[in-house]
Amino acid sequence: MDGVRHEPPITKGRKKLMIDKKQEKLDLIRDKRIELQVEKWDLFARITPTFFLIVSIILITTGYIDFAQAFWLGLALFAVTAVTWWFWTIYTIRHLIRTLSRTSNNLLEVRNEFIEVKTEVEALKNEQ
Repeated sequence: MDGVRHEPPITKGRKKLMIDKKQEKLDLIRDKRIELQVEKWDLFARITPTFFLIVSIILITTGYIDFAQAFWLGLALFAVTAVTWWFWTIYTIRHLIRTLSRTSNNLLEVRNEFIEVKTEVEALKNEQ
């Protein structure tokens, strides 16, 4: 006609779908980020204690520090690690709860739409 492509108006349902797609992309990015963080925590949990023990044994045997100093240093590092991990865990759980809540709400919406379609189909059958 006039050579210009006319988009249908953005309805409430279409706008919500666009917002949901944007949120879905953000969730995928966060999920990937959390997955990478879990891998880093796993690596940290494997390497750090071994490294600390080896360095502590070397420093104790050479006389740079005594056992009590190594103990208190280990305790302080453990406390810092535990607190950091705790805050990270709370953040991750909060993200998972939000994702599950959004998924549950979307499933309820789909269920309600199926019920509407079912009643409309039954009404069409009754008319014929």
